[in-house]
Amino acid sequence: MTRIRSPRTSVVVALFGAVAAALMVMCAEATAQTVMVRVFDEEAGRPLVGALAYLKDESGATAKNALTDQLGRALFVGIEAGTYRVDVEMIGMADSGTELFDISAGATVAHEVRMSSRAIQLEGIEIDVGGRCSVRPDGEGLLVAQVWDEARKALQAASFTDERGLYRYETMRYERAVDRNTGVVLSEDQSRQQGYMATPFESRPAEDLIENGFVQPSGVDLIYYAPDATVLLSDPFLDTHCFRLEGPRDEDGAIGLRFEPTGENRRVPDIRGTIWLDPASAQLQSLEYQYRYLEPEMISDRVGGQVDFQRMPNGTWIVPEWWIRMPVMGSQTDFQGRRRPYIAQYHVTGGLVLEAREAGGRSLGQRTATGGIEGITLDSIGLPKQGVRVGVLGSNQTVFSNAEGRFSITGLAEGRYRVRFVDQELAAIGHVSAPLTRDVVPGEFTYVEYLAPSIGDVLFQACRGVEREEGSVIVAGSVVDARGRGVAGAVVRVLWRGFRIAGGDRILDDLSNLREDLHSLETQSGDAGEFSFCGAPPDVTLTLSAELGDERTPDHELSVPEFDTGALAVLEFPNRRE
Repeated sequence: MTRIRSPRTSVVVALFGAVAAALMVMCAEATAQTVMVRVFDEEAGRPLVGALAYLKDESGATAKNALTDQLGRALFVGIEAGTYRVDVEMIGMADSGTELFDISAGATVAHEVRMSSRAIQLEGIEIDVGGRCSVRPDGEGLLVAQVWDEARKALQAASFTDERGLYRYETMRYERAVDRNTGVVLSEDQSRQQGYMATPFESRPAEDLIENGFVQPSGVDLIYYAPDATVLLSDPFLDTHCFRLEGPRDEDGAIGLRFEPTGENRRVPDIRGTIWLDPASAQLQSLEYQYRYLEPEMISDRVGGQVDFQRMPNGTWIVPEWWIRMPVMGSQTDFQGRRRPYIAQYHVTGGLVLEAREAGGRSLGQRTATGGIEGITLDSIGLPKQGVRVGVLGSNQTVFSNAEGRFSITGLAEGRYRVRFVDQELAAIGHVSAPLTRDVVPGEFTYVEYLAPSIGDVLFQACRGVEREEGSVIVAGSVVDARGRGVAGAVVRVLWRGFRIAGGDRILDDLSNLREDLHSLETQSGDAGEFSFCGAPPDVTLTLSAELGDERTPDHELSVPEFDTGALAVLEFPNRRE
């Protein structure tokens, strides 16, 4: 006989089961074990905020982890009775921890850990550009291993923050169409989003990315993935990429930890790139990367992206800004009628965090309100000038002025900024204008107008206030290294040959009395590598060169017509990269 259970009985049984389950949870909590660790700076005696504490069992497996709070506390609740130890690590500090300890049922155990400073001095270190690329960098005393260890600590904290997903972000996402030659933004769409999310951008599990690629098909489209902290720390990534040191970076002297695929699997798209660290504190700054193993016609160093990292006041790490630049393919017909694909333009997708808040609503102090800088670039006669590169020193944002000379830089926090304008035509002959300073107010755009100087203006400015012989010309320019950075303190010389009459005779009877002399002027390059000669002769061959220590630039020859103002030149040390 089949029994039919009444709805009333079902409800009673369900209620009894729920009550029993609740009682079991309450009993478990009543007998749960707790471990509390307080972490201090050994020298200063103050609590350390943002140290990452790992609770490990006897075998060394991590049971739980936590970041220390403002009082230096890390709390592990609801653990099983057993034998444990706590390991603690933090950027700039030597790893520390406890000995193994036992915890019995219902007990609460407290430990204190003191950490000593272990600052890694990155400023001024010598980088071996051709150094060996190491898979899983480790080894006592190896600088690449020490740098990786500091980067790993920040990545671990960023991964920890992502896993919890407890922050409410307000983000601004953008999609841009960018000209492939000039980098000018052709169009832009922006959208805003807010809510709780693990990370402001989407990555994929490391195993999937290594097996199927960082670029994966989705119907007729391709999806480009950026690596997050968890991917960079994963075994699949570390087993298939090697690391070496790079830098220092031009604009801020940051030291890089460069990685590249080992090349064992070229069937799927991969990435290579550089993790950048602050030279003074060794703290993580950003990740720059490019896609590799794409179709040949899609390959370009501009196909890649960037992920920025920022340490918050409470010790967590977040991604405040990121972007990916992808190729948009077109096709063209060659002289034989064959269609060939090429990169027609770039599509850039990215975003930045405008605000980050804890569950209780407290702001983490990220970017509460933003403003921007907009303006126009003009040539020396006041006409709009396209293609001038505009950037804010201290920010990774760079834009190019459009056909109307206009530009806009968005998402800037309140503060004073130096806006740099690089006119490629003037930069090619040794001139970059000094930055203009502007204040950014939240919710507003600050306007700036840049008037590109003419070559004549640049030359006159170089010799302003200097007396020079009538009829002489000006020769100015800059001394740079192999990376295009100005070299200060170089001895710069200009040489030319002239003729005189032997014996001081005023009448030249024959050519035998004519003597050739070598003339020269000498100066020293300034802080930005700039130099100028304000009294060079016209209509002769001038030979310029620069020396610094045992290095010398190749000779640069030029001649300035008598009625011209002068000329600009760039002297480059081809082997100098410091």
